Amino acid sequence: MEESRLVLIKNFPNRLFAEQAQQTLEAEGIHSMINAQDFGFPGAAAGGGLDIFSGQGVDLYVDQENAKMAEEIVREIYNGI
Repeated sequence: MEESRLVLIKNFPNRLFAEQAQQTLEAEGIHSMINAQDFGFPGAAAGGGLDIFSGQGVDLYVDQENAKMAEEIVREIYNGI
């Protein structure tokens, strides 16, 4: 069985944008994963504000096989964010 490799698609300023992008990709049949340093605190990196705990934002990853399509979708909708 071939091991799946994750590819970073975009770093978002907060969890809200990352989760919206994740839902957009899921609607297109592309599974994704979010990685954030918000430590699970309620409201951390959410609600449109910056990730105040780490200042590093929220990363959105997809499997390598879906990366090109995911990048195109995310760039079309979330370019400039």
